[in-house]
Amino acid sequence: MKDLDDISTLPPENEDLVVNGQRRLAGWRGSWNSSLRFRLLALGLMPLLLAFPLVMAALSVLGGGRAEEMLLANLRSQLGASSSYLEQTRRETGHQLGQLVRSERMRALLRGGSEATNVQRVLAEVAESNNLDYLLIIEDDGRILASDSGKSVGMLLPLDHVVRQAREGVATAAFERFGSDVLDMLGNGLQTEAQVSLLEGSNLATEDRGLAIHAAAHFPLSVDSPNAMLVGGILLNRNAALIEHMRELVYPVGTLPDNTEGLTLLTIGDTIVTLSRQRQDGGRLTGGKLPVDPTAALANGAEQWTGLTTFGDASYMTGVAALRDIHGGELLGSVGVAFPYAPYERAIRLLLWAVGGVMAVTMLVVSVSYLVAGREITGRLSAIGRTMSRVRRGDRAARVSTSPRNDELELLARHFNVLLDTISMQDEAQKQSQKKIADEASRRRALFEHERDGVVILNEDGTVFEANPSAARMLGYAPDELKGMHVTAWEANFSATEIAANIRTARKEGDMIESVHRRKDGSTYVAEVTLSRVQWGDRTFILTTQRDISERKAVEAELDRYHLNLELLVEQRTRELNDRTAQLDTIFALTPDGVVSFDRQGKVASVNRAFLQMTGLEERMLKGLDEHAFASVLRARCRNPQAFEGFDAMRADDGADADQRQGSAQRPVLEMSGPGDRILELTLKSSGSAFISQVLYVRDITRETEVDRMKSEFLSTAAHELRTPMASIYGFSELLLHRKFSDEKRRDLLETISRQATRMSTIIDELLDLARIEARRGQDFVLETLAVQDIVRLVVADYNPPDGRAQPVLSISDHPLHVRADRGKLQQAILNVLSNAYKYSPEGGDVMVDCQPDGNGQQVAISIRDHGMGMSADQVARVFERFYRADTSGHIPGTGLGMSIVKEIIELMGGQVSVSSEPGAGTTVTLRLPVVGVSNE
Repeated sequence: MKDLDDISTLPPENEDLVVNGQRRLAGWRGSWNSSLRFRLLALGLMPLLLAFPLVMAALSVLGGGRAEEMLLANLRSQLGASSSYLEQTRRETGHQLGQLVRSERMRALLRGGSEATNVQRVLAEVAESNNLDYLLIIEDDGRILASDSGKSVGMLLPLDHVVRQAREGVATAAFERFGSDVLDMLGNGLQTEAQVSLLEGSNLATEDRGLAIHAAAHFPLSVDSPNAMLVGGILLNRNAALIEHMRELVYPVGTLPDNTEGLTLLTIGDTIVTLSRQRQDGGRLTGGKLPVDPTAALANGAEQWTGLTTFGDASYMTGVAALRDIHGGELLGSVGVAFPYAPYERAIRLLLWAVGGVMAVTMLVVSVSYLVAGREITGRLSAIGRTMSRVRRGDRAARVSTSPRNDELELLARHFNVLLDTISMQDEAQKQSQKKIADEASRRRALFEHERDGVVILNEDGTVFEANPSAARMLGYAPDELKGMHVTAWEANFSATEIAANIRTARKEGDMIESVHRRKDGSTYVAEVTLSRVQWGDRTFILTTQRDISERKAVEAELDRYHLNLELLVEQRTRELNDRTAQLDTIFALTPDGVVSFDRQGKVASVNRAFLQMTGLEERMLKGLDEHAFASVLRARCRNPQAFEGFDAMRADDGADADQRQGSAQRPVLEMSGPGDRILELTLKSSGSAFISQVLYVRDITRETEVDRMKSEFLSTAAHELRTPMASIYGFSELLLHRKFSDEKRRDLLETISRQATRMSTIIDELLDLARIEARRGQDFVLETLAVQDIVRLVVADYNPPDGRAQPVLSISDHPLHVRADRGKLQQAILNVLSNAYKYSPEGGDVMVDCQPDGNGQQVAISIRDHGMGMSADQVARVFERFYRADTSGHIPGTGLGMSIVKEIIELMGGQVSVSSEPGAGTTVTLRLPVVGVSNE
């Protein structure tokens, strides 16, 4: 009536609509309640009309979000790999410098006696072999003693935290950001290499700061070397090798869909300074800025940021991690990874459409099948209903028609058919059931009595309702003694409160616990107990089984001990094998000779760094090549490819006997083309290893070959120099023997013979003197502390200049200077230089001799300057070569050995010789010796 009252208040046209709606709803409700067929029809259409749109909406929302979460998780993993690689490079750089300061080669540079060019060359070689962009030796106050570039010597390097840590004796490596002035001091060209052109729109044209892995280590303190540190590092700006290696590690070729490629990058602040190479041009990114979101996140203290950004004209899944200084405070830059988002977006859309299509077809099939099955079910249920009505009216012969099917409805029909037949058999069936129950009870009782495990049935209060003989025997009681006894009488592991809690929480499925039981005599044993809650009639009991597991626990303990010992042995053996492998890898990497190993299939298995440096080849070009392909690659690098006959010829030479090999080269020698013009000697050795078939050893004999050439040139020049006076002596002697001359002519010939004999004697004496100095290496020098001013004055006073020439102009410091030297050898060196000054200034002019302190008073410099013909830069570079003479006219007498002798004498006494000259402006030769202190005694 209430509904009718509400309707009466509406306008007439709305009243009709409401009445019709209510009637239709009432009709549907009546059909639902009265018709199973209608309900099945509605349920069959529900998946297609209701569930399918909901599932598609959920897939679109949740599936896309889940896919993006998976991409972000993968991106974080890639970002972690790039950060780990960069951190590993930092640690390896610090470890390299820690090893270098302990090497004898580097420590020898601090002891003095080496030329600055030699120190620079050694530092450059060490920096190159260790993949360092700069390498310097600095004093404790930061003053640069030497560098691999030869630049900034004597300048003060700012003392950053890494250098301060090294000064305290701690080898340290960290990420550092340097200005252009510091980069210029660290190495020649680093300032230019660090510059990155910025994209349009930036306030500056270039980014000239440098991001570097900076390391320093302190040399071991020694009485014969200064307090110094070794500083080195790697410049990360535009470091293609490092960033490409990082990209290959994070994004190996073929791992991204649609042949796309990932990016790895490094930034200073928010400016991209290093970027991996791109096959497809996506816009120049180097010199650009990071997007705003990651820049703001890192600036606000976040350690990393991941998300979707735009690079160039494409969308990328991007992740960046902060690079901070050694204190972890200041943000220096960042390392980043990125991969294109478009292929994944297309894949997600395609997957959603495919899933939606499959679900639509599936739901349609399910709905149709459900409707067909529902129609059949309602028809068969109607037949069963009609049969039941006939039976209710008294037709006991009525039966439901059956079919060959065996489904549930068919079984229901068959059961109904036999229902009347079974009513008469129920009394007999009940008797049989009672007999079976009695037999089952007897069987269960027998099992209870003879069960090997102890069985105790407890009341809910924890007292014993019944126990089998096995339980009584375990506990040392008689079965009757256990009845009514509480569990606490034998339970030694749990308190009464815990026992009550275990009983209260016992489940039908059963729970197993370990405990300790106490026997009647007071002894205990470890027991395994199961508790199950059971219902018998209207009573609840706790069924427990008990098993003595003391022996099993002892066996388990013994097995645990054996297992622990076995693990320790395996760990020890593994550690030993790892140590051995690390030693072999280190030897293989650091040996100066090149080594190439071949596997049992005759293909290149490994090559070491020395071989790659000697040949200029790359490891990726050689791995997996057979020996013929390898020989072709090596032959292509030879200046004379026909000189390398291949591996078969090497094996044939190795198998020949000694007589067959006499008179021929024992090993192939190859002259490589390219930088250095190296000369390599090859040796092939067979291997009996299960993994290696043969090993090729390559030795660089460039230096030995050069030494042999220099020896040959020396012998040829010496023979030529001796042959000239010998020819004069022999010729004039023959003339005197076979012809008669006047006394005046005869005397002139004898004087010529005498002069040539004197010249030859001088050459021989100087050669013997030079050979003796080189052979003895200063062992026959009589070293003493001398006042160098006295030696210089004595040499100048005793020197007899050529006719018409003035005595040398002498300038000597008043400050006393003492050196440790051989008096005679020092006089000989000064006299040789002084004699050359007069000989090579035939036009006259003063010869200046200057003796002054040098190098902050650590050395004394003896300079002899003339105003003669002078020399070019090429002539100055060869002035210390034996038999080399700047004068090619032949008018100035001499052997060309004087300056060689001077250099050997001064260097054996710990000094250096330098020459500066210009053509037509004269020459200055400076002899430097270390100053020593003089005792007051």
